[in-house]
Amino acid sequence: MATLKIQVKGQLLTVLTQDIIASGDINIDRCEFSFNKDWQGYVKTGVFYQDKSNVQYAVLDEDNTCVIPAAAMAKEGDLHIGVFGINGPALLTSTVGIHFIKEGAISGADISTDPSDDVFLAIIAQYQRIAELMHKYQETAQQFINEMNKQNKILETLNAFDVVEIKERLDIIEGKIIEYNDQVKHLIDREIIIRDVPIRFVDGVCEIQNDIITSKSLCDVYFDEYSFEYASKSLILVSSYDGYICITSSVPIDEDLTASILIRGY
Repeated sequence: MATLKIQVKGQLLTVLTQDIIASGDINIDRCEFSFNKDWQGYVKTGVFYQDKSNVQYAVLDEDNTCVIPAAAMAKEGDLHIGVFGINGPALLTSTVGIHFIKEGAISGADISTDPSDDVFLAIIAQYQRIAELMHKYQETAQQFINEMNKQNKILETLNAFDVVEIKERLDIIEGKIIEYNDQVKHLIDREIIIRDVPIRFVDGVCEIQNDIITSKSLCDVYFDEYSFEYASKSLILVSSYDGYICITSSVPIDEDLTASILIRGY
């Protein structure tokens, strides 16, 4: 088992240790990265390959370490190591360092070369900003597409790492967002606020009856200033049904509260 210590200052990557690693190892050899302040706030992904037609990725954990993908060191030869980070629309890449893999006793021919899905977590995490826009139901399809295009420009700068498959997956996400937009516009057009609704929890549950509500309605509850002090101490969940909504609290609330209810898609 080997641990390669790697230093990244700005965009300069340096392999500090040269521990022996033999080809054929699986899930035992690691990289331990250290970064300067330029990398604060970035979701970081390690990049590994012996052949640029078979690039492998590994998302760094909270300690900036990762397991070296077996498919990236399946044979004797130079292992190329890099890292990139994503922070919203910003992309930061490193130079590439090299560590020599010695010939192992077991052939690496049978090692899977399928790329790890971990790298998609790092990139798709940035799409949370777009998802939040959708939940507001106040943006147009073009704005969604603009946001998506910003993310796709990031991928275009990663050509050195051969991330075509990532681009294809994110194109699917873009298609789904456009598909959802019709539903979003429908909800925007059908929105109503019911104000000063008394909220009384019994065994952690409160039902609010209203004939305009359906099981497809999206409902949000906004507590007034006094009520918020109590509601903020609990996880409040809202579910809609035909003719009523059900509000549940994760902890007992005995006080009578007041809230406004925003109903979309009634």
